[in-house]
Amino acid sequence: MVESGIDIRLRRLHTALFSDVLDTMGCRASSVGVGIRPLQSDMKVAGPAFTMKCVPVDQVPDEPYVELLAAYASMQAGDVVVVETGDRVSAMWGELVSTAAMVKGAVGAVMDGMVRDVDQILEIGFPVFAIGYSPLDSAGRQEVVAHNTAIRCGDAEVRPGDWIFGDVMGVIVIPSELVEEVVDRAEAKDAGESTVRAELLRGDEIGEVFRRHGIL
Repeated sequence: MVESGIDIRLRRLHTALFSDVLDTMGCRASSVGVGIRPLQSDMKVAGPAFTMKCVPVDQVPDEPYVELLAAYASMQAGDVVVVETGDRVSAMWGELVSTAAMVKGAVGAVMDGMVRDVDQILEIGFPVFAIGYSPLDSAGRQEVVAHNTAIRCGDAEVRPGDWIFGDVMGVIVIPSELVEEVVDRAEAKDAGESTVRAELLRGDEIGEVFRRHGIL
């Protein structure tokens, strides 16, 4: 479940702020990767990670979607679905799984693979972040084998409950135990950047502004 207020505070800021703060805290691998982008530039997503892991397969299992359906049974309102995909060719995410996740109360999905049914997903307004589009079905190509376990999505390790924030610049992962401190620091950094912006706009020399605030 979403912790009260954190998701709202995240949405007021942007990924670059959180990435900078995480860098200063020694978490320099916070981004899932430069190739993972929203289906639409105004999409944002914020919430605790609900993870799924896929692996490649070469045929449709006798009982397909067993673990996928089990995952939906334990999905919570406020979750962000984060998927380690089994390939970069087929789309394991589309309109119907988006609709089912939205009805469960999930607030978005992030994956290091492909998505399909793009127009239909945009129509229902469910935020999805992926590396691209493919018409190919995942059936017989990749299968969900685990959920709510540690995964690697793109360039980042993601644990269940870690906080996910995505916007037009990409997606970052905030360790669950650091989220309060990270948001506090990001808000302070945002206020400092606003001061720097105002001083630059009035014509102050950039070097002097940097010496005063240490922000650039």
